[in-house]
This record gives sequence, C-alpha cells and structure tokens, in this order.
Amino acid sequence: MTVETFDTHTGHHMVTRTTEDTVLRSAMEVMDGADALFDVFYPSSGYVSTNPWPRLEVPRVEGGVHEGTPRHKYVVRSDTEQILGLHSHSYPETAGGYRFIAEIADTLFPERTAACTLFGAGEKVALIQHLGFPIDLGDGDVIRPEIIWTTSFNGQWATAVHDATTRFFCQNQLVGMQPLFKVKHTINHDILVEMRAEILEKAIGRAETLATMARVMKNQEYANSEFLELVNELVPKEEDMSTRAYRSACDKHDALWTRWFDETAEFGQSNRWLAYNAVQGAEQHVFNSTVKGRVHRDRALAKAIDGKVPLANRALTILTRPQHA
Repeated sequence: MTVETFDTHTGHHMVTRTTEDTVLRSAMEVMDGADALFDVFYPSSGYVSTNPWPRLEVPRVEGGVHEGTPRHKYVVRSDTEQILGLHSHSYPETAGGYRFIAEIADTLFPERTAACTLFGAGEKVALIQHLGFPIDLGDGDVIRPEIIWTTSFNGQWATAVHDATTRFFCQNQLVGMQPLFKVKHTINHDILVEMRAEILEKAIGRAETLATMARVMKNQEYANSEFLELVNELVPKEEDMSTRAYRSACDKHDALWTRWFDETAEFGQSNRWLAYNAVQGAEQHVFNSTVKGRVHRDRALAKAIDGKVPLANRALTILTRPQHA
C-alpha cells in the first residue's frame, strides 16, 4: 500500500454486505457477491373494484402524449417478486436492475471497488470505491479517500456519487453532506468522461481539505475537562428528564467517553481531532448502528449518506471555533 506521508512533529430479505478487504475488485464482481445484480420488472399498479362486479381497475393517464398509460407502476425483483418501489408512469425503466451502476463504476474507476451494501430486499444500494492514496496525518493516523455510489428503486436515493473518508483506526467513515455528482435514475454514457474528471477533482479536493483541517486540530490540545464540557453540551442531562430519557443520555455519555479513552490511548495524546473522532465514532458505531441491542452496520451507512449525524456536525462546529487567547 502506498501512503502519502506528512510530518506534523507533534483520526433473502436480509441485508447483504460484502466483506471489505485490502484487495480491490471490479464493481461487477463485488455487486454480484452482494446479490445486487438481480433483474426487475415494472407491472402496472391497479386495484380490485367490486362495483358492479369484481374486476381489476388500472387507473390511466387522461389526455396528453401519455394518454392511456397506467398512472402508476411497481418495481419488482424478478427472482423473488418482492416489491421494491411504487412510482408514477414517468419513472424511467432500466434494464438489468442495478447493473448500470457496476458498469459505470467499472468504466470510470476499474478494479477500485471495496464493498457493496444492499438494503432490505434491494430497495437501495451503496457501492464503495477507493480513490487515490491513503493520507498519513502523522503519528500513524491514516485516512483514505473514497467515493460511495448510491441509487434506489424506492425513490429515496437518486443516482449519486458521494465523497467519503475512512479513518483506518476504528473505521470511522466521514461522508460528505452534498453529493459530488447527481443524475436521474438513467445515465447518459456520453457524460462519463466529464463525470470522472469532476468526481476525482472534488473527492480528492475534499480529502485534502479534511486532512488540512485534521492536522490543525491535531495540534490543539484538548483536556479531559474540555471533553466533559463538549459531552455535556452535545448530550445535556436535564433535571426534568423522564427516567427513560435520562438513562439514554447516560448511555450516550458512556459511549462518548469510551471512544475518547480509546482515541487517547491509541495515539498517546489528547487533541481536538481525537475529540471529534470520538464523537463521530460513538454516533456512527453505537447510536446510529444499534437497534434493540443488535448492531446493523447498514443502518449507520444509510444515516451517514443521508447526513443524519447531528452530534458529529455539532461537535465539529464547536471544536473548530476560533480560539481566543
């Protein structure tokens, strides 16, 4: 593995996920391993009317160029016949299901795919590719630039590319708030070259920006007393809280402190970058991934892609406030 170094002197209905590994593969191979290359079909949506006798009614478009077309249609998996989405007549139909994502990813960045997550019965999919070289922030703290391809059949995700950065220690994954590239469900292959240039420029640029911010934060000491203030600001304990809410706040405090002690023990120092990663790690690996005591990594990934990381966002705002003497 090549690492860019810097001296700082001083971060079937079941979900299927491939095992991320140091060997990068083609998107087609990784998606096939995650059962994400199924075909779909698009039956019309209707209902059974009983007046004056039982019969199937399919509402159709009245007037215009689409007159007579069924108003709505389902997206159904061909292999399991599970319904993945319901859309209007104008929803574009793609042949081969999610295969187009694999084809585009392999065309733009061949043999760079690390993992694929299929959500639910296949309603959504996320494909992770590694870009560029890992960046060493100093002291063995390494981050890796990535992109995440997303699309869906339930309408929740457009076809988009998000920038992401994974930190090798504890595998925190930082996902950009805005997609690098976003298009309709079908993609015109004529723009692939333009897409590649834009994705590379923005993804590597954001990774370098994050690395610069991280190095600044690593040089700012952060004591246990300051982290206590941060935890209390992020997850306050109020006197009028219900017992359940108070216990939840206590559990979050424990998770945040556990992550903080892990960070400081690993790197032998206490700074703002480690504080941010302690909060981000607790939110991603505990708060956003645990449901009724069970860990669901796909849930954390979906929340990160959707930008549902309020504690990490608030922590970053607090920790990057201008320092006054």
